[in-house]
Amino acid sequence: MTKKVIAPAADKLARPLAKSYEPAAFEAETYQFWNENGCFEASDENVPGQESFAIMIPPPNVTGVLHMGHALTNTIQDILTRWHRMSGDNTLWLPGTDHAGIATQAQVEKAIAKEGKGPSGRPLTRHDIGREEFLKRTWKWKEEHGTAITNQLKRLGSSLDWKRERFTMDEGLSKAVREVFVKLYEEGLIYRGERIINWCPRCQTALSDLEVVPTDRKGSFWHIIYKIVDDAGKPVKNADGTQAQLIIATTRPETLLGDTAVAVHPEDERYSHLHGKSAVLPLVGRLIPVITDTYVDKEFGSGALKVTPAHDFNDADLGKRHNLPSISVMGKDGKITSEGGAYAGLKFAEAREKLVADLQTAGDLVKVEPHSHKVGLCQRCETVAEPILSKQWFVKIEPLAKPAIAAVENGDIVFSPKSWDKTYFEWMNNIRDWCISRQLWWGHQIPAWYCNQCDGITVSREEPRNCSSCNATAIALTRDEDVLDTWFSSALWPFSTLGWPDKTKALETFYPTSILETGFDIIFFWVSRMIMMGIHFMGDVPFKKVYLHAMVRDEKGEKMSKSKGNVIDPLTLIDQHGADPLRFTLAAMAGQGRDIKLSTDRVEGYRAFCNKLWNATKFLHLQFEEANGGPITEPAGGTEAWLEKNHAKLTPVNRWVLSRLQTVTTRVEKGFADFELNESAQALYEYSWLEVCDWYIEFSKLPLRPETAKPEARYETLITLHYVLETLMRLMHPIMPFVTEELWLSLPFKHAANSPARVRDGKDEVLSLIFQKFPKANEKLRDEGAEKTVSSLKSVIEAIRNFRGENAISPKTEFVLKYFPQNADAESFMKEFTTDIRQLARVSEVVAFEKSAASAGALEASIPLVLPAVELRIGLKGLVNVEEESKRLKKDIERTESDLGHCRGKLTRESFIAKAPPELIAKEKATEAQLVAKLAELEAAMQRLSQLA
Repeated sequence: MTKKVIAPAADKLARPLAKSYEPAAFEAETYQFWNENGCFEASDENVPGQESFAIMIPPPNVTGVLHMGHALTNTIQDILTRWHRMSGDNTLWLPGTDHAGIATQAQVEKAIAKEGKGPSGRPLTRHDIGREEFLKRTWKWKEEHGTAITNQLKRLGSSLDWKRERFTMDEGLSKAVREVFVKLYEEGLIYRGERIINWCPRCQTALSDLEVVPTDRKGSFWHIIYKIVDDAGKPVKNADGTQAQLIIATTRPETLLGDTAVAVHPEDERYSHLHGKSAVLPLVGRLIPVITDTYVDKEFGSGALKVTPAHDFNDADLGKRHNLPSISVMGKDGKITSEGGAYAGLKFAEAREKLVADLQTAGDLVKVEPHSHKVGLCQRCETVAEPILSKQWFVKIEPLAKPAIAAVENGDIVFSPKSWDKTYFEWMNNIRDWCISRQLWWGHQIPAWYCNQCDGITVSREEPRNCSSCNATAIALTRDEDVLDTWFSSALWPFSTLGWPDKTKALETFYPTSILETGFDIIFFWVSRMIMMGIHFMGDVPFKKVYLHAMVRDEKGEKMSKSKGNVIDPLTLIDQHGADPLRFTLAAMAGQGRDIKLSTDRVEGYRAFCNKLWNATKFLHLQFEEANGGPITEPAGGTEAWLEKNHAKLTPVNRWVLSRLQTVTTRVEKGFADFELNESAQALYEYSWLEVCDWYIEFSKLPLRPETAKPEARYETLITLHYVLETLMRLMHPIMPFVTEELWLSLPFKHAANSPARVRDGKDEVLSLIFQKFPKANEKLRDEGAEKTVSSLKSVIEAIRNFRGENAISPKTEFVLKYFPQNADAESFMKEFTTDIRQLARVSEVVAFEKSAASAGALEASIPLVLPAVELRIGLKGLVNVEEESKRLKKDIERTESDLGHCRGKLTRESFIAKAPPELIAKEKATEAQLVAKLAELEAAMQRLSQLA
């Protein structure tokens, strides 16, 4: 069967490029062509000699919409993916979304509440419609709304393998979740127990430590008296005969109701006579022991603390060490429990207010001090999270954490930037057991059943027929209503998405994955847990490198938030400027270790860059159309082979642009390989705009003029320009896929299409830049001599252009340029490039002069521009209005001197230096340096002008 080349619609290939870059005209059409023709698809098996490359997308919440953080992470991942695909690797970028337990359930509950009234006239809740109906509605909501984020990723240009798209609650991943839960339970690494957990009274669910955000809050320290008594309940006296007592400060006086001890340091001599005694719990009257423990800080406050094992993590540890009872007084409903006596049924805030008033009345409140401290808030709803005693499911973390720590220590996993190693180790070495049960309905329901005959627990992959303890039939079994923490299924993402627990070809080919690219804010939520689960179940790390990108902030460096009104919407920017300018902006600013200060001006600037590339390609088309002697034909074997063969015959300018291209190619590939995408973007921008567009195209206009050009020189220049632009399209494609595809398809020569980067196993070939080989530097096209020669040529032209600017001479005004060569090479150089200098510097003549007594008079009214090996002279008479220019320069000098004086006055003012932040002082010093340089330039210009007076 003969293979054919699948190309975009014929009219797309035949139609001329639009007048300017208008991305809305082709981006959607281009993405559709890629997707429909399998351009993003990986193969389950590598061909002989082929490497695999895999990235798993950090699954966005199914409730989500594309924000700038998504735009950054997916731009970075797509750059790496497209680069590896063009490099010939079997490349998989796997898409998917997360079911986002609390977030999704909250959306559906809001919708239900709007449907009508429930009992007592309150809004409907999920409990009114029941679990089964609620889950039906949630799945329906997911189908209706869950594609928003994926469609937005397509608009960004993300080359994800959509045929492999996964969802954390699809059947395959659900099977993997059950398998992991059962295996960990069988290994004793999952258990159900009563422990202190974080609880959100509003979301009505347990939270892991990571879902609680420590937040600064203004509060108070309440100093409360605990009277000391002996075993018989009689007051203990101090040496002076006064009642012995401990004054204990707390930020949560309502928890006093659950106190079961007070503690002092065993070496604190102030309280040695109280060891073994009891304290009377204020307002309650319950006797609680005075215990000693080295955990107590003698220097903090009074050196004594209250112990509430049921409502504080540290107190729970104290309680275990001293066998203290735990009394739960803080209820899951946000109210005081029946254990709270007279305060039972009050909301926490109400109980605090009443309890403080009662303490004051009883004379047990010494004082109240303002105190700012950290308060744990629910990450989802920002309600204060309460530590409470609760029966939940936990993962025993220590056995899983040890090999995960070793993997980073041994270099099996490398963090980039490496500075994040320390953060990872600090967390992993102090990690606590993971509370994985959530009191929600949307999520993976825990595969555990409780027997009403023997109270046994049956954990099973499928619905059990009998109790595993007493063999009672299924009718005696009730399934646990809780679901698993969302991050439990996400922790399995690198291998569950590839078919595990089944042994699949995809799993064999793509696990471990190559790179994890994500934000530093989820190292603990997700990264560490994937490492633990991957090593435990796959026997190998889930990825070899972890690339952590920075945070995208606004142009002032402030965090984006709706409340501040400084959120920059990536979709709006794509609508206004196209996906490529946004992608290039993010890549250019993605230097590791520093946050991105994003401004819309930068995106607009890179849109102008796209337009510059567009115009350069249109220039090439124009030259091909105007070619004398009919159409330009592609050299046999391609442009690169022809340039290699004829390299010695090429002009210095053509050899220069080719040599510089090899350097840029090396820089771009190194930037991609080292995760320094900003270096790649910078190299491409500088070469494309500052060298190709600003210089090479201008140089090329001379040999390309149809009326004067020699056919050989014209052909050579067209081949060079075509090769440069075609290579640039391939180099830029990973960063800016849409515009490069559009421009590449328009190029006259398609030789590169005959050697696609990916072997497609008998499939039809697709004519797309996606499958072209990523360029490699060609050492045969390097030429240091040509680079030095053209650098000198540019210096001559720039010197003349600068002279025009400094003396306010119109670019249209031509004048005579005289030069004095200091050696034979310089003389030869000036003669060779006379035409280029005349054309680009707009001078009427370029003539040599000799320094002699006879020529001195002729040189008096000229300005010397001294360059290495050649001195240039420009006659000023008739070019400059001396009187008007003197007035202008004088005003500029006075204004600059005034600004400099003001700046220096500020820098010498002691109050400014003492109070101003360092960055402001540095900014003022930089301004001073700029003003000094500007003043020197103005004074030099005035000095030159004075020679003409």
